[in-house]
Amino acid sequence: MSEVTFSSVCYTPGSLVDSGTPALRMEEPLPYRGVTPLPLKTAALRSVIHVAIPGTSSESRRNRWFDFFAKGSIVLCLLAAVAVAFARNRNPLFVESPRFDFSSPTALVWQLSGLGAMAYFVLSLYFAVRYRPVQAPSDAQLPKLTVVVPAYNEGAMVRVSLLSAIENRYPADRLEILAIDDGSTDDTWEHIQAVARAFPGRVIAIKQAKNGGKREALRTGFERATGDFVVTVDSDSQLESDALRNIVAPMLLDERIHAVAGKVLVLNRYENLFTRLLSARFFVTFDLLRAAQSRFGAVLCTPGALSAYRTTGIRQVLESWSTQTFLGEACTIGEDRALNTWLLRCGYRAVYQANAVVRTIMPTDFKRITRMMLRWERGNIREGFVMLPILGTSWRKQDRWWPTFEILLELIQYPASYFAFALMARHFVAQPVDLARAAVTLGVGALIQSLYALRSERGTDFIYGVGYAFWAFIGLQWIFPYSFMTLKDGRWLTR
Repeated sequence: MSEVTFSSVCYTPGSLVDSGTPALRMEEPLPYRGVTPLPLKTAALRSVIHVAIPGTSSESRRNRWFDFFAKGSIVLCLLAAVAVAFARNRNPLFVESPRFDFSSPTALVWQLSGLGAMAYFVLSLYFAVRYRPVQAPSDAQLPKLTVVVPAYNEGAMVRVSLLSAIENRYPADRLEILAIDDGSTDDTWEHIQAVARAFPGRVIAIKQAKNGGKREALRTGFERATGDFVVTVDSDSQLESDALRNIVAPMLLDERIHAVAGKVLVLNRYENLFTRLLSARFFVTFDLLRAAQSRFGAVLCTPGALSAYRTTGIRQVLESWSTQTFLGEACTIGEDRALNTWLLRCGYRAVYQANAVVRTIMPTDFKRITRMMLRWERGNIREGFVMLPILGTSWRKQDRWWPTFEILLELIQYPASYFAFALMARHFVAQPVDLARAAVTLGVGALIQSLYALRSERGTDFIYGVGYAFWAFIGLQWIFPYSFMTLKDGRWLTR
């Protein structure tokens, strides 16, 4: 790939102006390929995303033949499992009507766990299908808003994030953008300064003296924010043009709401098979489940890629959140869920806003993906335990039953599933044909969940959700137990 230079230009709305500064050279091409880009209305944003993510233009990197063979392979695997079951005259689904065995505690726990998981599966789908996002307000109703973009060694991609915020359809006189360099050791600060110079008064560049971690960078932003609401955006993410006005809408309608989670999609979804699988999974974990949680005002995690908060609520929990410890160690990861946990503990509501869309860069290899998942899972387990003591109290006046059920299920689902896995392994030794039946059950369940993606986009990419289920069952079973045993590990891992 040819050498790329990008620091010799200063970006202004709709044009490029030579700033006369020396060009900084990239020794390695930036690893952001396979992007499905958003419509980019100005030369500024088109140019910077071309630099940060080379070769982007209307799915230009997507390999249709790869999709055809990959999806076909997933479908064939599922059909083969069905065929094996039928060939042995067996019910293809590894699910039978329960016959409660009260004489065996082990069997009873197994059956009750299965019923609980099935109830959660059905109810989540039901609540998610009934979910509808709040419509965006008019310009006159929009409040003063502060956007906080923390960055560490992000390079040119931070320009994409900042410019996508600037170009949002939000009144400029009510939009403040704080770009915070958390002690980067690369050229991130130069990129932030370039955008700040191009948009004086709209982008405020802040540099931390040393790297203190994302939580510390966010704290700096929250303390400096002057808006009625604060929106956090990751520095490797790109906002859709209406994301900011949409994400504040729920808080304008209901003063009980202090946190709003945006919809996260994968920006480099067509990079390779891993990113395709992750993209399909996002429609389940970041769309379907949050839509169900939103029905009760109890979204458990507001993602760092795009979330909004009421400033008064942030100030109320800021000290507790920023100095949080667990098992005697300072909490340095899972800051997004932790912040939302503190707001939920105060009795505030957290909802999902599906029309506030952000696209974010995902890792592209197995090692970095699993490291990301370990970081996420450690934060999820920790915050589940943090919420546990208050579940039996009157921590909120209404809609307590669903979040209580979900948090308890989140904490016990993996231990229960490993217990079930051990029982199944013993069963499969005697009845190996039932491996095919288990694969069918797993695939059909994933397919039903993945069909939810059709609400947002038409196409067959939902099939990758089945592929993710198979991959997770085979290659990711170790994530939870290892995360549980290493809860005190606060390393970011993917930097």
